[in-house]
Amino acid sequence: MFFLYAATIGFVLLLFLLMGIFLYNVAQGLNKKDAIEIDPLPSEPTEEETKAIH
Repeated sequence: MFFLYAATIGFVLLLFLLMGIFLYNVAQGLNKKDAIEIDPLPSEPTEEETKAIH
């Protein structure tokens, strides 16, 4: 019976570890600072440009 408890706890810990690794890799792929350097945000439009659009 102890083996089943140990296996369940070990499996849950393994799932947490794998989820942490997965989320870390996704966060690295979605690095916001790097994305802004590659494709910078456009500047805010001036008041005249805003009126010309509408």
